[in-house]
Amino acid sequence: MVVIMIRKMLYPLLCAALMIVSVVSTKAQRLVPRQKGLELSVHVPLLKEQPLISQDNFGASLSFSRNLKRGRYTYLSAVYNQQSLEYRSYQVPLRDYLLQMGYAHPLLSDKGKNIFLYLGASALVGYEQLNRGDALLPDGATLLDRSGLVYGAGIQTSVECFLLDRLILSSKVQAHYLFNSDVYRLRPMLSLGLRYQL
Repeated sequence: MVVIMIRKMLYPLLCAALMIVSVVSTKAQRLVPRQKGLELSVHVPLLKEQPLISQDNFGASLSFSRNLKRGRYTYLSAVYNQQSLEYRSYQVPLRDYLLQMGYAHPLLSDKGKNIFLYLGASALVGYEQLNRGDALLPDGATLLDRSGLVYGAGIQTSVECFLLDRLILSSKVQAHYLFNSDVYRLRPMLSLGLRYQL
């Protein structure tokens, strides 16, 4: 009796699984040249002597990408970064508003073109705001570092995996170098994003 019930439940489950596999496995062309994508990413900075996940240290970016030939792509991103810098018992907020333009080149992929390893480079320009633009701290000390325009370059490696034909999950290790930052110039981070191919 138990075997009959299992068979009755197993048949509809197998039919549903076959339908899902047939829908998912019918692959449209991937990485078509001139195809555009929209990606939303979140990231955390890698800071010395601070936990990886912190309430005050995070960032997000919205990217527009365009595929080139052979799996390469260019991208334009609006990036927001927020960090807290310790000064005695006070946390000094640091915020970056950046525009990033870059290029990503595939290094490796599997035979089915489902998972890719990319290496990328980018140029950055934007505004860095320290302590909400206020030079005075609560204890009366004056910040010598100032808010202002910043520019720089970035490098990244990413692993990108097709979840569906138009949906890509990407995990990245990035490093931004801001040449004229008053605080610190090298800013490594980890990010996780979802890109939808339009």
